[in-house]
Amino acid sequence: MQKNIAHLIFLFFISISYAQVGIGTTTPSAASMLEVSSTSDGGATYRGLMPPVMTIAQRNLINTATTDVGLLVFINDSVEGVQCLQFFTGTTWVCTDDPFFPGFTVFAAQDFDATTSWNFTLTPTSYTIPALEDIWAVVGSLDNITDFTGNFLGCSDLDNPIAGMNVDHMIVFDNVDISSATAPKLSFDYDIFEFDTGDSVSYQLFYDDVSQGIYTILEGNADASLSGTETINIPITVTNVRITIIVNQNGNEDKAGFDNFRVFE
Repeated sequence: MQKNIAHLIFLFFISISYAQVGIGTTTPSAASMLEVSSTSDGGATYRGLMPPVMTIAQRNLINTATTDVGLLVFINDSVEGVQCLQFFTGTTWVCTDDPFFPGFTVFAAQDFDATTSWNFTLTPTSYTIPALEDIWAVVGSLDNITDFTGNFLGCSDLDNPIAGMNVDHMIVFDNVDISSATAPKLSFDYDIFEFDTGDSVSYQLFYDDVSQGIYTILEGNADASLSGTETINIPITVTNVRITIIVNQNGNEDKAGFDNFRVFE
């Protein structure tokens, strides 16, 4: 009897390995190896599919190979400011809503490297004073700013002889025409290191040249640090959109970086 049961179990697993598998359904799609139904009781109860949820540090412990293209995880990382479904490209992890990948319409973008269609002005103008560690410029690296690859806008000790005392530093972007968009968004990445009381990072949105107010990303307080991506949904009634990032900072141990500005849908 036990021998017959073992034989049946063996045949069951063999059949699964060579056929479509259904969870919550007895008729999985012939085009799929696995189909998970949203309901198993005729529609009285519905459930979703939960991918592995982890932080970026935990994700980095996955021993990926170049053949693992398409591997999926969900990142829920409040420290890094990242919450998105990610897939592995064979070389790196990418959020599925990243507008630099196919499937998105990009109206303007500025990554300070190869994608530079979104023009901007720095106020005050760019400067670097190595002896004082004063930096307001596009740089390739900056101490304690680790979230970016390639060039980015770097900030260090913005209270200096060139700019003067307590001067807001701003990167002011040009208007972007989004009249053809049906679900426009604006986003950018930031990495802020140890801002103290009096230091701050904020941004100001303009819809059709009308200010939407100033939004604070970080008010410095006892070496406050924060990194992440800011994403703003833009009303469909808006024809042109632009943004200004405003930084107020003093002290050469404090750093900040900004990158990957884009308007997309």
